[in-house]
Amino acid sequence: MSDTAEETTRGEEFDAFYARTYPALAARAVMLSGNRQNAEDAVQEAYIEAMRRWPHVRACASPEAWVDTTMRRKLSRDGRRWWFRWKPVELTVPAATTATVEETAEALAVLRALGTLPPRQRQVVVMHSLEGMSYAEIAAELGISTGSVGSNLHKARARLTLLLDLSWDVRPDGERLMSADQLDPLCGALRGAAAWLRDGLGTDRHVARQRQGLAARQGLG
Repeated sequence: MSDTAEETTRGEEFDAFYARTYPALAARAVMLSGNRQNAEDAVQEAYIEAMRRWPHVRACASPEAWVDTTMRRKLSRDGRRWWFRWKPVELTVPAATTATVEETAEALAVLRALGTLPPRQRQVVVMHSLEGMSYAEIAAELGISTGSVGSNLHKARARLTLLLDLSWDVRPDGERLMSADQLDPLCGALRGAAAWLRDGLGTDRHVARQRQGLAARQGLG
């Protein structure tokens, strides 16, 4: 295979990877940062790095996890510069066209509740309760102790549980009913909001616009 043909194949592979993974990654970035512009900047920079190192990244057990980790680290580094200016803010994001009114209302309630959390609490609860990371993994990535992870997670979960009025459903005989997420209603609520964001950010127009921006920043457009 010629160098040109190989480069074309790699480019097509990367484009397919980008289109498949961008919506979910962008949704997680928005939930981590609470700022759509910061989230999209971090995601684009992570994909640029992946593009530059594509032969290595595509050989990873999970290329998406590689980009996800790069995105989180970018948000964490940048966040240290603006956290002292943090204040609750309403997040504007595209709604999924297939979402019901109830699904949209539930997702927006979760996003509003997340927006009331201080940045560190928000990071920890999303990384643990949405992404399934352990205390040790979070501590290593954020450069904090596992005790700090636990403290921030406890505070975040307490506030979100209160704001979202999350509780176990109870049958007349007093037995608990399992929710969609059988172990943790908060995890279920976060996953629902992430799915709603993913579908909204996954519209063809939005993905194409972000891909054009990625190409322009990489000098490929």
